[in-house]
Amino acid sequence: MADSLKPQDLTDNEKINRVLNRIYRHQLRYDKKVAQLQADFNRVCKQMQGCYKELNFADLLHDTIINSTWLKDKSFSLHGWAANYSFIYMLYRILDSVKPQHILEMGMGQTSRLTSQYVAYCNPQATVDIIENDAGWIATYQPQLAQSERAKVHQRDLEFFTYDKTKCRKYKDLNEIISTTKYDLIIVDGPWGATQNLPRSNVLDLIKNHNLADDFIIIFDDTERKGEQNTSAQAIALLKEQNIEPTVFYRAGIKAQTFITSQSKSFIQYL
Repeated sequence: MADSLKPQDLTDNEKINRVLNRIYRHQLRYDKKVAQLQADFNRVCKQMQGCYKELNFADLLHDTIINSTWLKDKSFSLHGWAANYSFIYMLYRILDSVKPQHILEMGMGQTSRLTSQYVAYCNPQATVDIIENDAGWIATYQPQLAQSERAKVHQRDLEFFTYDKTKCRKYKDLNEIISTTKYDLIIVDGPWGATQNLPRSNVLDLIKNHNLADDFIIIFDDTERKGEQNTSAQAIALLKEQNIEPTVFYRAGIKAQTFITSQSKSFIQYL
């Protein structure tokens, strides 16, 4: 074999080729390390940009709600799996400026602190249906919400289906709750999404069943993830099939939200 030959047994061309091959292998390893360093650098830059935006939304939220008369409890805990500052800021602006009448919130959490206070203290004609599967979480968290007969928390079990080779979860038996209600604000933040390819797909059923008001806003949380992007994209496609041309825009801090609205509510992108 050529590699077992002694240097003196090789021709000049063979010696040159050996050196060139060695240089080529070193270059490949160097290029791979450079590419990995560049990818790590880009990832860190993206994370830093997200943190900067998150701090900006935190300042905006603080300045916006400081003199709010209806938001009586301003003690949010926006970290971990909870809603982040870009989400809460935009939700507050929508509630305060648009004054939705019928709200459907899928997933109980920090956003529920907003919607329950809005119904209890801001808009006496508004209602909110909050969907949650975890009975223990409901028992723990519901007492922290503003209490109103127009703010209802519904426990619903999960059902499972397979989509694109992943097991996905959705709320079961929502028809008993939503009936023929036309919601003008739908918050899609549950059930748990994570690695599913079509998470939180109840909203697709809502669109198919015409549970959207003519003037509507849909907020998808966690759309930095591929699964939530898939579901929101299908929601947009379903609306277009119904000859509804929605406005779509995004907000992001350390997590991202996708907003899908009727043309009449497109102005909220400037809030």
